[in-house]
Amino acid sequence: MITRHHMALALMCALILCSSFFRTDPLMMALVIAGTCVGVLLPDIHMTRPKHHPFRTVAWLIVQFSRRICAPVLCRIYAHTRHLVPDPVDKRLIHSIPGVLFVSACTCAILYIPAYATGNAFITRSAAAFLGGILLGMGLHLVEDLCTRKGIFPFFPFSPWTVAGSIRPCDKTDPRIAQYHIQHCTVLLVFFGLDNLGILAPGLFLPLNIAGLGICLGTMVYFSEVSIRRDPGSAGDVNIPSPAKST
Repeated sequence: MITRHHMALALMCALILCSSFFRTDPLMMALVIAGTCVGVLLPDIHMTRPKHHPFRTVAWLIVQFSRRICAPVLCRIYAHTRHLVPDPVDKRLIHSIPGVLFVSACTCAILYIPAYATGNAFITRSAAAFLGGILLGMGLHLVEDLCTRKGIFPFFPFSPWTVAGSIRPCDKTDPRIAQYHIQHCTVLLVFFGLDNLGILAPGLFLPLNIAGLGICLGTMVYFSEVSIRRDPGSAGDVNIPSPAKST
């Protein structure tokens, strides 16, 4: 999906969860949401620098962390295995579970470890909330992208399989992405309405919010006709030449 779709859907998903987890702590809620908005951008290392869009310029600057720091280091790690990835801007690097976990580890090393070293409980908790949001955002990015025709590459470069759907993000005749926005927004408004009206007991919000988020993501995957298929261009494939025929 394109950047604005990622941002809008991830923001609503984060608000659905935060309305349960941090209803009494607006600061932690804001940190998780901010982390989600950053994390949902990080996998797009192939993003080109825009010329006339300030919002996309900010998004491009955020992506440089994973593009210029995480991806090259990850390529060096893979270079010591049989799964060489020659292009450090290959989108499959971070559109995978190993890639997301590696970027999360790098972010943790840069932000959480120094925060923990301060010995200040508030700073440590704030860093953990922001990092949790980053991990949530990257996970949501993968779920959203697996609904598209290009899909994601869950175990790249160790596996040639890809998970992809049928959505073309730039196809304006396909109403599904707009429907997903409406669905997410509706679930979010329902939970905020129930919270303000005091209809539900506080203990019910967490399971209901998780269920609501699961329904949103599950129906999005279902109606995107997601399937598992082989990616013939995977760097994990090892081509063995066939023996020459005798004449």
